[in-house]
Amino acid sequence: MSPRWKKLWNDLKATRGRMIMMVLAIAVGIFGVGTILSSYTILTREINLNYMNTNPASALIEMDEVPDELVEAVKGQPGIVDAEASSTVTARVLVNDEWVPILLFVIKDFENMSMNTVQSESGEWPPADNTILIERVAMSLLEAQTGETIDIQTPNGSLQALTVSGTVHDRGLAPAWQEQMAYGYVSPETLVKLGESGSMHILKVITENRSAHLSEIEETISALAGWIKQQGYDVNEIRIPPPDKHPHQSQMTAILIMMLIFSLMALILSSVLTATMIGGMLAQQVRQIGVMKAIGATSRQIMGVYFTMVILMGAVSVAIGLLPGIAAGRALAGEVGTLLNFTLYSDSIPWWVYAVELLAGILVPLAAALIPILRVTRTTVREAISDFGTSRNSFGSRKLDAFLSRIRGLDRTLVLALRNTFRRRGRLILTLGLLAAAGGMFMTSLNIKAAWEKNLEGAAQNRKYDLELRLNQSVDKSNVLPLITSIEGVKQVETWNMAPAGIPREDGLEILRTYPDGGHGSFTARSVPAESRMLQLPMMDGRWLQEGDAGGVVLNHMAQSFYPGVQVGDTIEMMVDGNPANYQVIGIAKEIGSPATAYMLPESYEEAIRTRDTVNAVRISMNDRSPETVGRAATEIGAALEKAGITIKMEISEARLDEAIGGHVYILIFALIMMSLIMGVVGALGLMSTMGTNVVERTREFGIMRTIGGESRTVLRNIISEGIFIGILSWIIAIVVSVPLSASVGNLIGNLAFRSPLPLIISPSVVLTWLAVIIVGAIIASAYPAWRASRLTVRETLAHI
Repeated sequence: MSPRWKKLWNDLKATRGRMIMMVLAIAVGIFGVGTILSSYTILTREINLNYMNTNPASALIEMDEVPDELVEAVKGQPGIVDAEASSTVTARVLVNDEWVPILLFVIKDFENMSMNTVQSESGEWPPADNTILIERVAMSLLEAQTGETIDIQTPNGSLQALTVSGTVHDRGLAPAWQEQMAYGYVSPETLVKLGESGSMHILKVITENRSAHLSEIEETISALAGWIKQQGYDVNEIRIPPPDKHPHQSQMTAILIMMLIFSLMALILSSVLTATMIGGMLAQQVRQIGVMKAIGATSRQIMGVYFTMVILMGAVSVAIGLLPGIAAGRALAGEVGTLLNFTLYSDSIPWWVYAVELLAGILVPLAAALIPILRVTRTTVREAISDFGTSRNSFGSRKLDAFLSRIRGLDRTLVLALRNTFRRRGRLILTLGLLAAAGGMFMTSLNIKAAWEKNLEGAAQNRKYDLELRLNQSVDKSNVLPLITSIEGVKQVETWNMAPAGIPREDGLEILRTYPDGGHGSFTARSVPAESRMLQLPMMDGRWLQEGDAGGVVLNHMAQSFYPGVQVGDTIEMMVDGNPANYQVIGIAKEIGSPATAYMLPESYEEAIRTRDTVNAVRISMNDRSPETVGRAATEIGAALEKAGITIKMEISEARLDEAIGGHVYILIFALIMMSLIMGVVGALGLMSTMGTNVVERTREFGIMRTIGGESRTVLRNIISEGIFIGILSWIIAIVVSVPLSASVGNLIGNLAFRSPLPLIISPSVVLTWLAVIIVGAIIASAYPAWRASRLTVRETLAHI
């Protein structure tokens, strides 16, 4: 073995503790990247596969009735490859004296479903008449078990008991717990028992260009709708969901992208840590390098030794972190799949993930260590031989030194610690960069969490009502309002009519971009009393509705996406319940957690739907806003309305709405906490290695201090104080770093998930938490090496090389 490789081997043995720490640091980064990258590849593949395995319809055409002969005729139309009739009904289930909304999918032939298929999980398949199948995740929402009965009421029927004959898995729907809505599957005969017509009113079709752009699909469907009209049928509404895209795919992608960014930054942090440690080790070996050069070694040969060391560490780190990262990624994918209610058919990882991790584990640390290796190995023989571990320049030769020398009133040991902090400026910058980056990402993670919570809190505060009732049919106001106000505890009642909205087309069709559940991607027009105080949205532009704003409209930010480039003062065209109308945009409001909505005054709404003094939705505020009181009042109001012949389609309490909105960010919060833990591990390793390196480098200095009378406790306090100073400096920088980082990550996540950037929140508690962590970490990281240094004899310290 040549001398250079003997030296490499001896260095690895002599500094094995430091080497282990470097390997672990890089392995942590590899673990993070492997976890997120593998889960990303699994989830993006599997969520698409789950959704496409349901054979989703390209479009759903709502009609008064869909006869069998029309279905067969549609299959032969140009651009159509399949057609099927179905129906949906929104009903209610009574659970512990509280109504839970349930969307019923009416399936004509369970054995031969061809579109938006569901998979039997347990129980009877197909379900017998007068029984119901429940989506597997919705069972917990309904607190039901197979074989038990549930009390269900449809819009035109009375309360009926249905037996739950089994469960199914619907891979094309968002989880029931997120939407706070259950899903049930019944036959037409069962629907008749519930008091509804057993006829089908939705025509599902699949186009030849199902994966094409929405505009191409719309062109095919509009041609089909025109043909259907020519056959004498009415087309009420057309729904075209985003092609080949699960309802929550954007949310999941946003989360995974954020986690991938953080895991890559964790790898960069660990590489910076490696560079810091390598720099510290090289500083100790400057005289050795001088000796090697004196006996003929070239800078290239010496660089080769240290580059080989980094490559070996990277390879070992990949070997340690790769497989656990893959395993954790598979576990994370399984957890997210469970949360989003889809099945992982395969957890295989593509080969390029392994290649990327191998290259990242070797090349990223090598790039980080390049500068300290080049700097030290290019030192001349004279400079290297004369290095004694102290500064080459006398203290006070720089402005910063002069400033520090004028500090008065502090303990001399603390002043010395402060001066030592700035002695190795290059090393200090690298150390501060490492700790500040870890702290910045730690604070960013929790700042984003706080921003989400602030969003939810703000959205809840904007809603000043406690209960919303949606009626099955529009009824006279004079028949509804007195019944509700007569209920004890009701404080105020307002009419908030609603109707489906859309963009007018030249062919007169109303095309909406919604999924089969009718919620995701929907666009709604709502009437709002001018004096209403039940909703107070922050305005992004313009103002809210006022008296005299007939013909005006306020769009929430989700509705703004239906009119790209629209500005306050512009006139827009809108279909309201199938009727075209023009409105002037008065304002654009920010509304988190709600679908696209256009708000207008009652007179504007009534003119569009061509009725007067009717109501199909009311919002109610209570004197006592507790969920228990609101629940009891909802039951009493429902009974009073039903006695008067007025049936309720859906009731939404503020508590249930808040839970549904919060459910959409549960996975995000889980991901942020996970990333915070990874950042904390990398930061802790960095702090420990930095203080250990600093103490080893100053061993001879401590000998000098002991020679001139310094006590062990003086050395101990000096080192710990220096660690605390470095920690506090990094904390200050981390605060600065966290501001743009929190803003950029908040913009990315907010826009991908809800088309609105998150507010910039710099949580004081997070800032103070990281300060406490960094101080305690500095003390812990400095304590052991400081204790060892304080016990060294003068002979041992001065003999140190």
